[in-house]
Amino acid sequence: MNIEERLQRLEDIEAINQLIARYAQAVDHNGDPALVAPLFTEDAVWHCEGIGHWETRAGILRDIRPNCTTFMPWAMHYMTQPIVDVAPDGLSATSNHYLWELAKVTTEEGGATRDTWVGGWYDSQLRKEDGAWKFARIDLTLKLFSPADSSAWETRIAPWSPD
Repeated sequence: MNIEERLQRLEDIEAINQLIARYAQAVDHNGDPALVAPLFTEDAVWHCEGIGHWETRAGILRDIRPNCTTFMPWAMHYMTQPIVDVAPDGLSATSNHYLWELAKVTTEEGGATRDTWVGGWYDSQLRKEDGAWKFARIDLTLKLFSPADSSAWETRIAPWSPD
C-alpha cells in the first residue's frame, strides 16, 4: 500500500468515527430527522433484539424518533473502542464499537421514567456514497439494560419492565 492509499485509509477511518459520533448525537437529540437522515443509505437496516427492526432510511426515520422520544425520552450515548475495517476498494467498511448509555426509560405504566444503565455493542456495515460514509446496516447487541438504582445489574436483553 503506497502512502496515498494509507492516507486515504486513515481519512476513511476518521470519517467513519465521525459518523459514529454524529449518530450518537442524533439519537441523543431525540432522533431528530434532520440529524438522522444523512447518516443512512437509502436501503439501510437498523436492528436490535427487543428494541426494533427498521428497514430503509425512510423506515428508520419513521421509527427511530418515537423510540427516542416515547420509550427512551432522554439518553446520553457514549460510543467507545471503535474497530473500523475499510475494504480494499475503499467503498465499504465494517465497524464495531461499544455502547455505554445513561437513559431515562418510560415504565410500562407510561408517563413516568426510570433511570437506566444500557450497555452493549454496535456492529455496523458502511458504504461510501458520493464521497460520504453512511450506515448500510446497524446491529445493536444489548448486554446490559438495568435500572440504575438496582443493587444488581440486570444483564438481559431489553425490553425490561420495572415491575
